[in-house]
Amino acid sequence: MARTTKKKPAVTNSKAFSLGEAKLASSGLTIEDANILGMTFLSGEQTAALHPAFKPLCSLRLDYFGIDGEPLADWPGSKPFYRLRYLETGADFASLANKKPLRYAQEPNTAPVAYFPANQAWAELVEDVDRPLIITEGELKSAKACKEGFPTIGIGGVYNWRSRKLGLDWLPSLEPVRWVKRNVYICFDSDYTTNPMVCAALHELAEELHRRGAFAHIVSLPALEGLEKVGLDDFLVHAGPTANQMFRNLLAEAEPLGLTRPLWALNQKYVYVQNPGLIIDQQTAFKSTPNAFTGHLEATRNYQERKLKADGSVSFTTVPAAQAWLRWPLRTEVAKLTYQPGRDKFIDGPLPMYNIWPGWGVEPVKGDVSLFLQLVDHIFTGAEPKAKDWFLKWCAYPLQHPGVKLFSSVVIHGIKHGTGKSLIGYTLGRIYGQNFTEISQMDLHSSFNEWAEGRQFVMGDDVTGSNKRQDADFLKKLITQRDLRVNGKYVPTYVVPDCINYFFTANHPDSFFLEDDDRRFFIHEVQVGPMDEAFYMEYDLWLDTGGSAAVFDYLLNLDLGDFNPAAPAFKTMAKERMIANMQSDLAGWVRSLMASPDFVLRVGDVVVGKDLFTSKELLQFYDPTGKTGTTANGLGRELARAGVRQICGGKPVRLHDGSQGRYYAVRNADQWLTATPQAAVKHLDDWMKKQSGSKGSKY
Repeated sequence: MARTTKKKPAVTNSKAFSLGEAKLASSGLTIEDANILGMTFLSGEQTAALHPAFKPLCSLRLDYFGIDGEPLADWPGSKPFYRLRYLETGADFASLANKKPLRYAQEPNTAPVAYFPANQAWAELVEDVDRPLIITEGELKSAKACKEGFPTIGIGGVYNWRSRKLGLDWLPSLEPVRWVKRNVYICFDSDYTTNPMVCAALHELAEELHRRGAFAHIVSLPALEGLEKVGLDDFLVHAGPTANQMFRNLLAEAEPLGLTRPLWALNQKYVYVQNPGLIIDQQTAFKSTPNAFTGHLEATRNYQERKLKADGSVSFTTVPAAQAWLRWPLRTEVAKLTYQPGRDKFIDGPLPMYNIWPGWGVEPVKGDVSLFLQLVDHIFTGAEPKAKDWFLKWCAYPLQHPGVKLFSSVVIHGIKHGTGKSLIGYTLGRIYGQNFTEISQMDLHSSFNEWAEGRQFVMGDDVTGSNKRQDADFLKKLITQRDLRVNGKYVPTYVVPDCINYFFTANHPDSFFLEDDDRRFFIHEVQVGPMDEAFYMEYDLWLDTGGSAAVFDYLLNLDLGDFNPAAPAFKTMAKERMIANMQSDLAGWVRSLMASPDFVLRVGDVVVGKDLFTSKELLQFYDPTGKTGTTANGLGRELARAGVRQICGGKPVRLHDGSQGRYYAVRNADQWLTATPQAAVKHLDDWMKKQSGSKGSKY
């Protein structure tokens, strides 16, 4: 039985009335229902006048009443409680910046209150434990359900049956209800199946009801065509002419909490990942396929499956819990895995994701970092000005900006052992914790790359780019790639963001093959020997007793200045030396050619001063006797690697004497790369005439 009318909706603004009427209609309610429910339509000005925290938007004021029909307060002695349902979206920057528009609001520092719709007589119902109750999220949903004859209490959000902030495990407004031996049906929106936070809230509410003596049941609303998610009001409005009977069937089929406890236990431990179809343990991050999960990982756990027969009776069958959990609509489920340092474990959105980032290895604590700085100073003895500062900023940036991929990598090498190169890496590794690993050359070339999964910081101790260009290109790809395809044993591959930054140590000055224009590697050569053994013993003790936490705090507060994570690595003389050490004789000659063509292009003491040469002509300068076995094509490939380009787009240039060739611009490249073939022919003909007149070189 509905209550008597509380008050008529205030119709003082046609826009608010029009928007409010449409909102009510979407939930299957009318203006007459709003009259009974005591709802009020407010203009933007009226909304803003209620409290400074409210936005000046049209809204629907939802007043709360207790089971006795009187206005309800959030706390004894407080003024009557109400919430606002905004009817439009704000155009201010803060509103536009929010991915999900703010729809509901209540006055700051007020506790949640249970909503007892005024179209339902509650006084006798809450005393009669033989009358089942429904709990749903939202005032309009509960009002629609009550209108259809389903006594339903509304809560403002999935956790709004309590307030941890105010120390309330159960709302005072819910206390008057007799819960002992009452069947209570929890009916949240259908999207809880892909929102672990909502699923956890549902479970906690069911457990709280169970502690209060109620028989808690979970109602699963089916999907409806054309709706992204389905709430209780959506179902009653859109499920068709038999929606009420269909909902009664859903209530009859709802499973009690007691029977589903084995499934909830699996829910708290595991997450099902739709893509690529695997199960992950939330505590250990161990991954398994569904077959391994049901076949041996959780094969011993059973579940009593409840089935409703056609005659209305119920039967129970013992089935494997793991198989039942995989079929269970409430299983903890996400669309995919991700790796986003600094973010929560579950990331909501159009594609709900499970974040495998486990957190930092230590918490930052202000403390003494003098040993760390002493070690860094020692390692960088004799380095160029600013090299050490750049390195420290490189270490600090991904800690201050978790998840940032630096497009540069650090290589510290030195022929003397025990100086502390790796010790710096291990110190940073303590900060990263499980996000750190150490790799070998073998790991880089393995077909499986599990070592890269869930890593932010990787140290390669004596990992090298070798002298092979293929290996060097592979390392450069690792340093800059944005996505990582994880290929592990016994589970399908999947893709996560690549947040790995690399720190390499080496003993030899020719460890990495580098191009002349390399942007990715910061190279530093340690030019000193080890310090006294006592220093390293003291350092290890300091590191084990909180040193890494102090370094974490120090790097978090380091001034980064204008450090750019995407900029080229700081260039050092050690890098220049490594480039030279790793080059072949031919590559070194080409490098000299581009740096000082007048020095290289000589016949005796005479400089060959023309700008354009074929690779065959240049080969005569590099290998006049032919003893090296280098071919013109081989020289051409090396010129291309060095960035020396052919003119006329690489097309042959035909001279007046009938000869032709593809010419490289060795001098004045900017001029010749845009010049016409006629200009090139003239330059070469003029050169030949000049040589003929002076009886000089044939070049």
